[in-house]
Amino acid sequence: MKITVYYEDNREKTTIEVPDSDCEVMIEEDYRSRLESVEDKSCVVRRTAQQIMDEECNKPTYNNHHAETRRHVSLEAYDPMGDTLTGDGDSFSEIGEDEIGRLYEAMKKLDPSQRRILRLVFFEGMKQKDLAEAEGITPSALNQRLTVILKKLKDALSN
Repeated sequence: MKITVYYEDNREKTTIEVPDSDCEVMIEEDYRSRLESVEDKSCVVRRTAQQIMDEECNKPTYNNHHAETRRHVSLEAYDPMGDTLTGDGDSFSEIGEDEIGRLYEAMKKLDPSQRRILRLVFFEGMKQKDLAEAEGITPSALNQRLTVILKKLKDALSN
């Protein structure tokens, strides 16, 4: 039987050939474990091997890649004034000294912990997932902190 799988290091799907006997074992084990976990046994039906792979492996892997892509924006693509910088020659090296000074002053208004998060994520390229783990918080908590930080910067720069 052919099963489509996402690999952790690859965003592309790959189709693999799995012996039917292995698929039958997987289907029965899945069915048995789901029967044990619910009170109403009549609602549990056997899933195909592909449905099991999609639900247990492919969907979480895809969601993880999708979330990581969404969370990581390079500093060159971020403009505190709300515009997106283009890839046709615009860069932070072309920003005027007065704008850099305003950004520096806005960053001085942040708490030291906020400046550290900003530096690690945007300047050092640390993944939010890794930073959240290092800080002992959930990724969503870190995302909320980043939202607050960016709002403070935007507010400071708009004045």
